[in-house]
Amino acid sequence: MLTLVLWAALPLMSLGNVVVPVSNHWSGGFQGKACFTIDSELTSWHMHLIFDQPIKSLDVWTADVETSTEDKTEWILDSKTWNAVEHVGQELCVDFMGHGNGDVAPVITAYIDGLTNGGSHGGVSDPGVTVLPASLLAPGGSGINGVTRTASITNGRFEEWLTFQIDKPITGWVIKLTCNEAVDSLSASEADTKGHNSDKTQWQLVANDAHMTLQPGPFEMKVDGSLVDSSASDLQCSAVLIDLGVDKNDCGEVPNKGGSKYNYDEVLMKSIMFFEAQRSGKLPATNRIPWRGDSGLRDRGTGGEDLTGGWYDGAGFVKFTFPTAWSTVILTWGLLEFRDAYEAAGQVEWMYDCIKWPLDYLLKCHSADNVLWVQVGDGMIDSSSWGRPEDMTMSRPAFKIDSTKGGADVAMETAAAFASGYMAFKERDTEYAATLLQHAVTLYDFGLKHPGTYSSYIIESQGYYNSMDYNDDVCWGSLWMYKATNKTKYMTEALKYCHITPWKYEMNWDHVFLGSQILLYQVTKQETYKKSVEVFFQHWFPNGTVLISPKGLDYYALPGSLGYAADMAMAALMAAEAGIHPVEYRHWAMCQIHYILGDVGHSFVVGFGKNPPVSPRHRASSCPNPPATCNMHTLHEPGPNPHLLCGAVVGGPDGRDGYTDERDQYLYNGVAITYNAGFQTAVAGTSMTETLLVIVA
Repeated sequence: MLTLVLWAALPLMSLGNVVVPVSNHWSGGFQGKACFTIDSELTSWHMHLIFDQPIKSLDVWTADVETSTEDKTEWILDSKTWNAVEHVGQELCVDFMGHGNGDVAPVITAYIDGLTNGGSHGGVSDPGVTVLPASLLAPGGSGINGVTRTASITNGRFEEWLTFQIDKPITGWVIKLTCNEAVDSLSASEADTKGHNSDKTQWQLVANDAHMTLQPGPFEMKVDGSLVDSSASDLQCSAVLIDLGVDKNDCGEVPNKGGSKYNYDEVLMKSIMFFEAQRSGKLPATNRIPWRGDSGLRDRGTGGEDLTGGWYDGAGFVKFTFPTAWSTVILTWGLLEFRDAYEAAGQVEWMYDCIKWPLDYLLKCHSADNVLWVQVGDGMIDSSSWGRPEDMTMSRPAFKIDSTKGGADVAMETAAAFASGYMAFKERDTEYAATLLQHAVTLYDFGLKHPGTYSSYIIESQGYYNSMDYNDDVCWGSLWMYKATNKTKYMTEALKYCHITPWKYEMNWDHVFLGSQILLYQVTKQETYKKSVEVFFQHWFPNGTVLISPKGLDYYALPGSLGYAADMAMAALMAAEAGIHPVEYRHWAMCQIHYILGDVGHSFVVGFGKNPPVSPRHRASSCPNPPATCNMHTLHEPGPNPHLLCGAVVGGPDGRDGYTDERDQYLYNGVAITYNAGFQTAVAGTSMTETLLVIVA
């Protein structure tokens, strides 16, 4: 995020040290933030904070306070386990609060052991000057030059008119005003003054909420100001308006090597990128989403447990373990069954990276044998705001199940994620796989001993991922444990729960009955499980109970009509792999996936195909670049999101194929990790289906 820092004067500092600004101070304390650009690879770090006066105590949240000098003027901070690794080019920032006597506003310098010159603090090398990165500039590397006119200047007070010719809609903008005289103050009704350079000849004005969007045509703005030299009479200014809603980064393309109707390789690549855009925590050096940064670095359990990482579930910033675990299982199942598709697409390494991210987080959530953290953040608090995850300031409480508050559903789903992860990694990273299996066994045992649904205890989840039953999850988790270990005790437990009649004919994070029946048939080849699968799909095939839209979508419900269809397509492909009506099921699944990819004349996947969605309901991608504000006004602004949410499947149409590509239409344009998990696995299976169907034909 771009930060404008105004420096009245820089204190003297030792060679190699950087200046740390005091952002706030009061009687007895102060706040500061030390930031460094990493110029060499670090596997751990030690930060030195040096004060010009003794500091009684220091509170730090993202580092451990190791020690201080006897006179309390130098404090050494050690990295936490979760942020010890820093890569070249990344920025490391540490917030701290100090305590002392009186109104404390010390001069602070800092350095990190092992960095060239101690590291570099963003903005210090050119104090007071706002430097916008090239990615924020309008096409061609420059903004829109304005016409300026000084309407009046009297006793140092002046009125300046700026006129810009806007040629396309703009959401989020900044004006850089440069004058030949030093300006003491500026104001405008359309913009907020954010800062100036050291000699006050260059000022930055950022659009306010009421004027975030500019339409094509002339845009005129009056600026009132005062000069440092009240006797000056020859004021000359120039102005440039920069569109902060411009993002030159696209999703990229890959060759359609298979020559298929749709480029499945490209879809797989972009869907994986969607999951990268949903990441929380400290992002790796391999991050491919340029508009995403570190976020949620203070996510902690009530006992200080590290809960950083994981995925945000959809548009917002709450992290739910239940859908995360389910999505991880479905993605991993797809990698295990359709690895050839990922190999052909050149996405195997990215796919392993994709599933390891949530697995690492789920390992943190299982912080003790009888503890599983199931939610970070409160949906009611979270939904009251709109903005970037990197800017979050709201309270983010964490919720857990334990021996006093059970939840076999989420425990079994997470155990299934660990078990499937073990199967994926056992030939690749034996130590990591062993850790996953150990957690799977322990968590499975906990779930078996603590029946019930987690949401009956964690009421904060009920409006979002409310679980209706746990029996299907016990069956599902038991089967994945059996597949991972081949131990009969898990199959014995599975058979106790797998004959319960489904009360809904859907396959998703809350209903895994169908998936269990497919796994049972895959393992046992017993006709009773095949029949169960067939009965389930009869509801979705022609003359069944599920509505088929005029253009061929099996429509189940809103929101997320495409999520339901994609999950069922995924299940059909898995059933086909198990030998259940392979031709019929593969063809039906392909038709559902092709509907999503463009058979209706447009794509429902952001950044892919013909006329794809451009305004998904997604906070981070809807925000213009900093320093533009992003809030509830942004949600309701018309026009495309400034950033492409590559690979995201939107919720989809109604039963008559009606669809609205507008950000505030959550029924049609919402996104979710659960939508993409089933979709991506179905695409991997479909990429192999066209060839198989041609061979059969």
